[in-house]
Amino acid sequence: MNFGKILLFSICFVATQSIGQTTVNSASEKIGLQESIETALRNNISIRQSQLQVDRGINDVAESRYRRYPTVNGGTNLNAFLGRNINPFTNEIITNAVGSNGFGIQSRLLLFDGYQTRNNIELTQLTLNAANSDLQAIKNDISLRVAVAYINVLTQQDLLEVAQKQIEVTKIQLERSDKLVKAGALPETNLYDIKAQLANDELQEVNAQNNVESAKLTLKQLMNISADRNIEPIRIPIPDPSVQAYPLTAQQIYEIAIGYLPDVQAAETRIKMAQKSVDIAKGLKMPTVSASAGWNTTTTTAAERMIASGTIDKRNLGNVDFNGQKIPLVIETPGTISEKIPYFSQFTGNMNTNVGVSLQVPIFNGYNAKFRLAGAQIQQKQSELQADNTKIQIRQSIDQAYINMSNAAKRYTSTQNQVRALEETFRAAEARLGAGSINTLDYNIAKTNLDRAKANLVLAKYDYVFRTKVLDFYQNKPLSL
Repeated sequence: MNFGKILLFSICFVATQSIGQTTVNSASEKIGLQESIETALRNNISIRQSQLQVDRGINDVAESRYRRYPTVNGGTNLNAFLGRNINPFTNEIITNAVGSNGFGIQSRLLLFDGYQTRNNIELTQLTLNAANSDLQAIKNDISLRVAVAYINVLTQQDLLEVAQKQIEVTKIQLERSDKLVKAGALPETNLYDIKAQLANDELQEVNAQNNVESAKLTLKQLMNISADRNIEPIRIPIPDPSVQAYPLTAQQIYEIAIGYLPDVQAAETRIKMAQKSVDIAKGLKMPTVSASAGWNTTTTTAAERMIASGTIDKRNLGNVDFNGQKIPLVIETPGTISEKIPYFSQFTGNMNTNVGVSLQVPIFNGYNAKFRLAGAQIQQKQSELQADNTKIQIRQSIDQAYINMSNAAKRYTSTQNQVRALEETFRAAEARLGAGSINTLDYNIAKTNLDRAKANLVLAKYDYVFRTKVLDFYQNKPLSL
């Protein structure tokens, strides 16, 4: 469910007809529902943590995809050998110090690994999808909690207005009773009873004001802003709701809900993740084929070569008899001297390359593949049960929400009828009190009953609007004011 739909749901959810205009501090900061939700989503720590999980998933997907590419690594070494050593150039024993310097580049490409790389790419993508669903579910939850807190502020403000209207009615009756007492039409005790009622109404106003402040604090906490920040939710008035039969059944709402709710999507994605883990575990039983290539060269300070010295070396091999004469046998060879081979000549002259293909067949690895496969299959069953449990919880929540909506509709209708009846009773009590046919106790009872009924009507109206919008939310459908 996208954020715009959540916002639209919440606007409709909190829209209610104002009983009056509550007096607020002109210095207070007006804040709408959209701003409240955006602030909460921006400041919520759980959302930040979930976003980091998404970022990590993006990184894991990229990393898993690059595992398909060959690896290339280069290296060099520099060594010094002292004392009796082997000449790395001629393999002769030498006693002087020798230095060597080598370079190499190696590359390896995995050709086949039982489809583990491919399945791991798909697994990381599924993990990312699940993280995104979890993030959206948290955003939905925070948005709805902010909407509930927002409407609670408006509810408490309306209850405060009811309390203030009660005070106004009581003050009017106090003025009227005072005139009647002074005229001798009513006993003075009636005046005291009305004053006591006024004091009680003022106490109810204080309590209502405290409830408004508590509701605002809850909203601020959900927004994760300072409690000292003076905010005032913007009201969005609509007509009183008309009670009608809901167009869909709980089963129909459930069938729509499981098709889009991120909670269900996350649970079903985790089933696919478990299936991929099973495929990866099966791949452990299959052979691995890889190709490799390399380039190397080396140099050493012991490397020498022989060159002509420009002289002739003579070597007497002895005498031979020829016709009774001894003739000396001498071999003449060009003279040579040794010289160090230059560094870069060795670098290019000693280069060598290699290519190869390797096959690794698993034979026995402590039943590692067997246990990994069994563990993955168990996790798959757990994921399936968790998905079933998620759907059951959603089904039960929808069933409960549907019953709550039906009960709220009945309560709202009954409360409307009760208020209408008690208004007639109170008007009659006012007239009878003015005529002196009833005492102030009976009048106060009639007024208290009406005041309580009006407060209950406010609560019933908000509750009914809330219950219907919850069912609309489960359907992911656009709402209108």
